[in-house]
Amino acid sequence: MNQAKPGGGLPKLEQLSLKYILVPLGKRVFSWESALRLFNSEVKRIEKMVKEVEEEKWQERVMIDRVFGIEDHSRDYSINMVIEHLNIVGYGIMGVIHTLSKEERVEEEIKIENVKPQGSVEDELSRFLALSRVYNSFIEKLPKRKSNMTKPHPWFVELNNIDWSIFMAIHTFVHRRQIEAIIKGIKKQ
Repeated sequence: MNQAKPGGGLPKLEQLSLKYILVPLGKRVFSWESALRLFNSEVKRIEKMVKEVEEEKWQERVMIDRVFGIEDHSRDYSINMVIEHLNIVGYGIMGVIHTLSKEERVEEEIKIENVKPQGSVEDELSRFLALSRVYNSFIEKLPKRKSNMTKPHPWFVELNNIDWSIFMAIHTFVHRRQIEAIIKGIKKQ
């Protein structure tokens, strides 16, 4: 099966519904605190699910059906690859939030293809749990001002610092669902 190239995007209707309905709704519903609570809840769920799988299976790539919010290219990941992606994106988002919170421009262009996992064989789960602790400390110490400065997500709209914190939580939620699908695939084998 030929998959779309990295950064190929989401199906048009899905992308439009995210861009014009779900992202604006999320901006109205979430606060700094509720976004952090969702992120932490998803981290705990990921940790619990992954630890229930034998560690040698964490590297096993599984082709899954498309999950809402995940592009076609990312359907044949392993658990470790998804968590590697969460680590790459998580540290990137922290940098974006930090820069926007200082009302500075984020110069680097954000590209989906640049945050794809490389297939690390390291313990990405431990790295992800460490990221979670660093992110929590970072958000808790951050002045909770809404930045005027924004940086667009490649698929959506301009996002300010709080919007990126909301995206961090929702992104983790989406990829937790991907991990669930991978685990189901592993169990079927």
